[in-house]
This record gives sequence, structure tokens and C-alpha cells, in this order.
Amino acid sequence: MKSPIFAAMTFTVMMAVLLPTLLSAADPISGNGNADYVFTNAKVYTVNKEAPWAEAIAIKGNKIVYVGDAEGVKSRVGKGTKVVDLKGKMVLPGFVEGHFHSIVGAMIAKGLDLQTDDKQELFDRIRKYAKENPDLDVIVGYGVRFNVFPDQLPTAAMLDEIESKRPIYFFGIDGHTAWVNSKALEMAGINKDTPDTAPGFSYFVRDEGNNPTGWIVEWPAELQVLGSLVEFNVEYVKDGVKEWLPRFSAAGITAVHDYGVLGIPAEEAFQFFTDMAAQGKLPIRIQGSYYWNDPKADPIPPLKKLMQQFDTELVSVKSLKVNLDGGDDKWNALYTEPYTDKPDVKVEPIIPYDIVNATVERADKERINVTCHCFGDLAVRKFLDAVEMAKKKNPQWGRRPVASHATMVDDADIPRFAELGATYDTTGFWMSLDPLLQTVSTTRLGPERVQAMFPMKKIAEAGGNVSLGSDWPTGAYVSDYRPLLSIRVAVTRQLPGRDDVPPLGGKEARVPLDLALYAQTLGAAYGMALDDKIGSLEVGKLADLVVLDRNLFDINPHDIHKARVLLTIMNGKVVHDELKLEK
Repeated sequence: MKSPIFAAMTFTVMMAVLLPTLLSAADPISGNGNADYVFTNAKVYTVNKEAPWAEAIAIKGNKIVYVGDAEGVKSRVGKGTKVVDLKGKMVLPGFVEGHFHSIVGAMIAKGLDLQTDDKQELFDRIRKYAKENPDLDVIVGYGVRFNVFPDQLPTAAMLDEIESKRPIYFFGIDGHTAWVNSKALEMAGINKDTPDTAPGFSYFVRDEGNNPTGWIVEWPAELQVLGSLVEFNVEYVKDGVKEWLPRFSAAGITAVHDYGVLGIPAEEAFQFFTDMAAQGKLPIRIQGSYYWNDPKADPIPPLKKLMQQFDTELVSVKSLKVNLDGGDDKWNALYTEPYTDKPDVKVEPIIPYDIVNATVERADKERINVTCHCFGDLAVRKFLDAVEMAKKKNPQWGRRPVASHATMVDDADIPRFAELGATYDTTGFWMSLDPLLQTVSTTRLGPERVQAMFPMKKIAEAGGNVSLGSDWPTGAYVSDYRPLLSIRVAVTRQLPGRDDVPPLGGKEARVPLDLALYAQTLGAAYGMALDDKIGSLEVGKLADLVVLDRNLFDINPHDIHKARVLLTIMNGKVVHDELKLEK
């Protein structure tokens, strides 16, 4: 697939050239011809390379029935039609999240937000929160940044000074680590004689006496402790999900590629979403995957069971997620070159390559799409190798493999995305020279390799499909879910408030706005094999769209994140409404 890089043209010229095409695309969908909603006098950016701009759009039921000029849409107006003059506001497809954690987010993003670069502020926040919440049985939080502790991992003793009678459990910014106090370890029964949960992969950091220090690595060990402090069940998850769903809609998110359920059975999680959808209370599309990080377990049978059980328009399970490596902070990401600070470290894949290859081939034979947590460039290469082997052995079909994170991609592997029809999915929030990259990543990899990170533009120019996904609630330096902020960082390669820091990779690495919008809509939809249904504003597609208060093409790229989402429609239903259409 070729990624569309749209030509820059003024709205007036574009409309003059493309008006006949737009009108011919406005053939009626069967029905009485009256739209439920008509939006006119708008800057409609369709993300359809054949007709990128329009000035009006109409919706009937859950489908788009017209995209074109203001005159043509008049035929869609009937007695019950809600006509909205947008007065030049921008209309976009609903944002599609290429990498998301709907359930995990409900577990992690609870309690105290600990995202700060200042160690004193961090401890002040914890102290204040503990004092102001004396009735909490367990103190939880998320977002501890690694750059706050560049020389020493945080310890239980640090938290014990603040609170020793109640357990404290804080997730690291990446979600793959946790920081706890001694009371939490005691309640979980973790001591110097406790074996690591998954040796070499998920474990308790220990001191010279083998005593756990209070820092925990990876989900199995994290859940071993957290599960001793709180009761994991659907009700626990429901509370978190219901808190966050309205925020996603307010950010313009209409569809997510969920990269795996942890903490509760996947069947219970997807049944919860299915029940919400049946009640008309689910404001996003959720396409799930089966998370696989255990080489001893065969993921295909349970995945196929989930696929058969959950396959509706709003809730489905479609893919296998392979966890191949970790991250650079823990020296367990797979790179083609050694770590700069520890060149003798030998990193093994979480799942041996031969097992990955065989499983990807089996999944591909069953026409199951495969996504992969590929942090380092060697992990990316090995995943693409597995896809290539499966492609050679199995019949051709519309496979949509996705390499996610892919912080680094070797130059030799950049053209392989186009050759294999693979999607490069990564996180816009990570695409800046933030304090984590300046400290931990630069120490691990050296400045030259850090500057080569996130080659989204190069992969798109080579014809590969690209996708943006926040990986919410986990992150590298920033844990956030708002697509406009992600797009802003991808376009500028700088974070708000840190524009004095040179763009990561130089100005030439900046992602053009049209490409970033594509990656957050149609590109992500392509990676989910949903590009025929969502991701662009075209007649016959599902009615997922957002209205912004300004045209992103007319403003300074550094202000993109300041644009407001005024309206979000998902599947023809208003799920976020600052325009007050429903009143």
C-alpha cells in the first residue's frame, strides 16, 4: 500500500478542481433521502486522496450519505434533518487509535498522576495525597518517570518514610514497572525467599541480600503484588472504564485497536464492552487482540474462541499480539547493535524466534492478523522476517501485520514495510527529545541512534503504511491519550513547553500534517483492516467524525494541540457535544 502524501493546495482551488468528483460520489444510499444530520459551510478534510476537501457532509443512520459542496447537500435536507452551519469549522474523520489499552488503562490510570520531572515535587505530591486521603485502604497512582531517578531506581524505603501502615502501589510511566512500599510487599508475601514470577522477564529487583527493593518489572510480577492489594474483577474494571470513556470521546477518539487485556479474563472484558454496546452506552469501536508473551502457551485456540464470540460492529477480537522484547530502560529491548553503556548485555527475545515464526505462520494460515510489540530495531527485523516467511508459505490474502512502537528501524528494513504490506505503528507523544531520551535512552544507545528514532516519515516515503497510537495509559515520558497532542508532537518533533529543545532527528524528520492526520485516521484503520469502513469521510462509510474549532492547516503547527474538539459522532450517534446539537 502506498501512503497518500497529499499535495498542498488552497481550499478554493481544490474545490474548483474536485467539485465534479465530489458530486459524483454523492450517490444516495437506499432510504427516503432525508439525512439525520447535515453539516455545511465547513472545512471538511476527508483523508480521501481522490477528494481531500469538501464543504458539506450528510449522515443518515450510521452511514455517511453525502460528501460534497453546499449546494448538492440541499437534496439531503428533509423534515427531520438537523442542519448545522459550522461557520468554517473543520470536520475530520473520527480519530482512530492504532495502539490502545482500554481495560489495562482502567487498571493503571487510577489515583494519583505522578508525571513530573522534579523529584521533590514527586514526593510532595505523594505526601499530600496520602494526607488528604486517610480513608484509602490502598494508595495507588501512575506515571512515575524514569528520568527522575537516573542513577538509582526508586525503593520501598523512600515510600515507607511517607506511609508505612497502608500499602502504596505506583505504576511506572511505561506500565511495565511498578514502585511499591514495604507494606505492599508484606501483604503480597514477597520476601527474599520468594521466587521471581517469570525469571529473566518479570521479576522483583533485589539488593545484595536478595531482598526485594520495591521496584517490580513486567506485568506478571506487577499483578502478583497488585492482586494482593485490590480485588480484580469486572466491577473494578467497570469503574475505571466508565470514568475514562467520556474523556476519549471528548478527545475525538471513535475507534481503538486494543492491544491486550490483562488482570481479568479477556472474555469478561469484551463481554462488558458488548453489554455496553447493546445498551447504547459504548462511545467507541473496540477491536481487540489476544496478548501473547508466554512461549509455553499456544495462543491460537483461545484467540479463535474470542474471535468467534466477539464479532460485532462495535466490539470484536481480530488479532494476535506478540510481545517480542521489552524497552531500553531495562536493557531488554532487542537491537542490532550492543547497548552503549553495557555492550556485553545479551538480550534474548521474550518468545524464542523459532516459536514466533511458527506461530505467526499458523495464525497467518488461519487468516488472523498479527501485531507485535517490537521496541528495538532487531525486534522489528525479526517480526518482519516472520511475516515474510508466513507470506511465502501461505496463500495470499489481505493480511495486515503491524509492528508497534518500533522506536528504531534499521535502514535496510524501511522498504520492507511496503513490500510486506505491513504497518508501522508508533506513538506521537514519544517523538521528541524529551528528558527520558536525553538521559536514559542516550546513555543506553548513544546520541546518534537516539536521533534516528521514529522514522515514520521515511517509511511513508518508501511506500509503507503508517499509524499513530498512544499506547495509553503506558508511555515513555508522557502518558496521554489525546490525538491532537500526539499529532502536534509528531509534526513538530517537539513537546509543548519544550520548543527550545531541537526537534528530534532534525527538521527533516518532522511528519507533514497531512501524513500525521492520515496516520491517526485511515492509516490506523488500515492496520486494523477497517479502512473500508472507517478512517476517511466517504459516502457509504460509517459515520465517525469530529468537528474542531479551527482548521489545523491554517494555524501554527505548535498550536495544533490547542484546537478543541467540539463534536464527536461515532456510528452516527453524538457522543460528545459542545455544539449542543441534542438540545
